[in-house]
Amino acid sequence: MKSMIETNIVRGLAVIIILNTLIAGASYYTIRQSQELRDWESHTQEVLINLEETLSSFSEMHAVFRGYVLFNEPGLLTSFFESKKNLLKKIQELETLTLDNPRQQEQLRIISPLVFEKTSSFETLIMDKKHRSVASYIGPFRSTQGIILTRKIQSLFSEMKKEEIRLLTIRKADSERNLFVAAILIFLGILLNLTFIILQYILIYKESQRRQIAEEEVELSNKNLKEYSGQLERSNKDLESFSYSVSHDLRAPIRGISGFSKILMEDFGKNLDEEGQRILNIIIKNSENMGQLIDDLLEFSRLGRREIAFTNVNMQQVMERVLEEVKDCYPGIKIETRIGELPSIKADSALLKQMLFNLISNAFKYSKDKEHPKVDIDSYQNNGEVTYFIKDNGAGFDMRYQHKLFNIFQRLHHSEQFEGTGVGLAIVKRVIEKHNGKVWAEGKVNEGACFYFTLGVQENNA
Repeated sequence: MKSMIETNIVRGLAVIIILNTLIAGASYYTIRQSQELRDWESHTQEVLINLEETLSSFSEMHAVFRGYVLFNEPGLLTSFFESKKNLLKKIQELETLTLDNPRQQEQLRIISPLVFEKTSSFETLIMDKKHRSVASYIGPFRSTQGIILTRKIQSLFSEMKKEEIRLLTIRKADSERNLFVAAILIFLGILLNLTFIILQYILIYKESQRRQIAEEEVELSNKNLKEYSGQLERSNKDLESFSYSVSHDLRAPIRGISGFSKILMEDFGKNLDEEGQRILNIIIKNSENMGQLIDDLLEFSRLGRREIAFTNVNMQQVMERVLEEVKDCYPGIKIETRIGELPSIKADSALLKQMLFNLISNAFKYSKDKEHPKVDIDSYQNNGEVTYFIKDNGAGFDMRYQHKLFNIFQRLHHSEQFEGTGVGLAIVKRVIEKHNGKVWAEGKVNEGACFYFTLGVQENNA
């Protein structure tokens, strides 16, 4: 399961990226808007300056014209025409600058003919001055019509100026508002980033603490497990040594009892009555059983200490040899046997042979009393692993007790029915476990049993 903290960190980073993207986009948009408003603000200021210069040119033209009328200096006439030229130029510039403003354009369309009319009247008076006396054109110069025209032109320029001042005020306010919004967005972005970073840090810190505690617990568990494993290993070694010593020490007296009982039966059996012979036979049989049990225990004990030596084993040949050996143990009993196709495998050949002998001899033992005993040996592939099986039609067993089959000294049949010590299948299980394989069985009472086994992982297959 993927750690929840890692999922939360990924989600948090995704949220931070999305928020930053949104805030950056909004900030960029508002800053761009502010820049455009500033450009418009600069444009309005430029229009205002131009209006001031236009009015200044208009006033200068008036002043120069009056000077020329009063002092009749030719240089002032030149200045008049230059002032007129500047005035017309400024009006043209105003027409260009106010293309975005229809209202100002309308004002200029009204001003332009008035200025033209004003300058034409000045030029007419200048031309008349060459043919008439000063007193003759002072009257028209001071006429009410000329003053009204001048005031009207100045009034129109003043209205244009007021309009630009109004626009300048609005654009300044909009620009400042946009800058304020951009600053708020940037501040919120920084605040959110800091908040998420702090949250992520808290989550990572908590997860780090949790993992540290878990690692310490695992380390402590491993340490305890190692100690327990060592204790268990020592106990197993002690137990194996004890079992081996006890079994080995018991072997000699049991053989002595069996041997002397047989001698007694052979040399002095005729002197014993029937009950004495029966008791002596019981002693011989029990001592033989005890000897076999000790031999099995010794073998079982040796298996625990033995190291596995893997070699390529031809299962077909080994199985045939073991089958012949088992048949020799049951002379006079005709059992139908069949060996199928058995793939070769890597295994310890000696242990494998012993394990097969136990399984096949069990199949013979439990099926020998059947009218037509049969033992079937074969294999099949299961998920790339070879499974071998030995099947008989003998006494079988109750599946409710299958868990006892491979435990030492656990028997599902009475010793009076079938001989044995209860160690054979335990040896089978130990051999299989040493090969990292599995063994299991299926059976039905009076219908037979089938023992399956594998011998380790796939790479052990030859």
